[in-house]
Amino acid sequence: MKSSNPKISRYAAQFSAMYNGKPWFGDSICQILKSITPAKAYWQPNDGAHSIAQITSHMIYWRQSLIKRLNGELDYKPSMTSEDNWRSNEQLKKTGWNSLQKSLHESQTLLLSLLTKQKDSILNKKYSDKASYLDLINGILQHDLYHTGQIAYLKSIYRNKKK
Repeated sequence: MKSSNPKISRYAAQFSAMYNGKPWFGDSICQILKSITPAKAYWQPNDGAHSIAQITSHMIYWRQSLIKRLNGELDYKPSMTSEDNWRSNEQLKKTGWNSLQKSLHESQTLLLSLLTKQKDSILNKKYSDKASYLDLINGILQHDLYHTGQIAYLKSIYRNKKK
């Protein structure tokens, strides 16, 4: 029997591999985050740089654009100027590093659950005047990959910083 969503299944597999599998680029998000302590999570190499916690929160925020649309919340519009796009370290410390990691995991679980219920035909469906669900799915994958690299880099700088 042929699957009605082989393309969607491939995208779900990419999200899974990147999050906690064996992605082509190296360590998964979970592997990279595994040894990050709260001190490392909130550390910033300079005043203008984001912390690992801020980047993780930012990833969760943008994942919501796909999650909410797949969940039927078509009016949801993320914004570059939203306070939730880049939350401050002070706000995130109140949330807690463990809670933030749990939120990322919950976003992964929900994203995969909603995505795998879709048929491939959704990929060509427009979710806005300018973009399709294929654009959104690819965009979130690319966004996650980009920020995963930033997190891995910050982790290595922290490990190698002079005391």
